[in-house]
Amino acid sequence: MTRLRSYRLPKPLAVLLTLCGVILVAEVDFVSGIELRVYPLYYLPIAFAAWYVGRSWTVTVAVSSVAAWVASNYLAGQHYSRPAIWIFNAAMHGFSFIVVGVLLAQLKVALAHEKQLSRLDPLTGLMNARAFDEEAARVLAVARRKKRAVTLAYIDLDDFKVVNDSDGHHAGDEMLRGVAVAIRTAIRATDIAARIGGDEFALLLPETAHDEAQIALDRVRARLREALSGCRHPVSASIGGVVFATIPDSFQNMVRAADRRMYAAKTAGKGCLVLEVDGLGIPGVVSGHLA
Repeated sequence: MTRLRSYRLPKPLAVLLTLCGVILVAEVDFVSGIELRVYPLYYLPIAFAAWYVGRSWTVTVAVSSVAAWVASNYLAGQHYSRPAIWIFNAAMHGFSFIVVGVLLAQLKVALAHEKQLSRLDPLTGLMNARAFDEEAARVLAVARRKKRAVTLAYIDLDDFKVVNDSDGHHAGDEMLRGVAVAIRTAIRATDIAARIGGDEFALLLPETAHDEAQIALDRVRARLREALSGCRHPVSASIGGVVFATIPDSFQNMVRAADRRMYAAKTAGKGCLVLEVDGLGIPGVVSGHLA
């Protein structure tokens, strides 16, 4: 499965900006003197570290912020009746800095996890339709820029409804999970697989021309045949694929083309693979049955 991508600052740059933030706040703390309390400003570099660097570095920044607070206030003329008060105040500041920083770091991890889950089909663990569309936009943009072919394929399980009606939805869910595993193990790490609804799946194969597409989809057919071979009811998979040597402007047009090839596979007798090269004059080729 293609991994979720998001913008991240380079870690060395984030670390440098964090240290500069601590130094800047310490300078403000020193200039403001001992009567004005500006120590909450230290939460800014701590929060930055928590969001862009990670929990371990956040603790380091929190400790550094405590040291900067002690140094700036001492140099500004702050004095307490006993040295132990310095230790107590520093410990309290450090505790609050660490707690806030760690909580923010954990929040960032939790949000990223929730975002990842929102892109996954909960039954199969493959991408859902929304995530598939988003990843397809990224892959197709690269393909247009590099002038590389891509292959889009749709997979539909034939007679899957019989399983649900006869054996119940639990059996149907187990079959769908098995199909997802078969697809996942048959494709490359750079390929994108998704469950787009019900018993329909989609594949997007970057940098895959006709010959490579035929090999790749035949491999998927073989894995699906193994996954479906033990079913009590005869279930097969129809696959329709289109190789796009030139990437159309509309992804939805690509989807409709692959969907038509998938239905052509069903018309050819179910359990077939129909693969066509769009715009190159190579007609659709029907491969043999899965079952």
